[in-house]
Amino acid sequence: MAKRFAALLVLLAIPGCGTDASARDARESVERFYAAVESRDGAAACEQLSEDASSALETSERKPCEEAVLSLRLAPAAVATESVWVTSAQVALRSGDAAFLDQIGGEWKIGAVGCRPLPGQPYECELDG
Repeated sequence: MAKRFAALLVLLAIPGCGTDASARDARESVERFYAAVESRDGAAACEQLSEDASSALETSERKPCEEAVLSLRLAPAAVATESVWVTSAQVALRSGDAAFLDQIGGEWKIGAVGCRPLPGQPYECELDG
C-alpha cells in the first residue's frame, strides 16, 4: 500500500510561513492520531485523517477505516519538529517518519502518514491519501 508522496516535496523547499498556533495544532493532530493507534482506537485515529486518506485506506484494505487503520505498520514516536506552509504541514517524528497534513475546514487532517524519505526520491508512505 506504500506510495510515493511527492506533492509536498515542493513545499519543503519553501520557508515555513505558518503561525506557532498552527504548528501546534498540526502537531496535536498527529499526536492524537498516534495515541489512538497505540491504544487501538481506530475510530479516533480515523477522525484525524482527511477524507481522501480515509477513503484510500478503505479501498486498499477493503475494510472500514476504523479496522484498516489499525493494520498499518506505524511506529508511534515523539514529535521532533513541525513545519507549516499556509494550509499544508509536515510533522516529523523522532523515529524518522513524517506525516503530511492539510488544513481542511479550520482543522488539520492527515493526508499521508508513516512516510520515510528515500535517498534522491520522494517520500514513501504507509498511507498516502
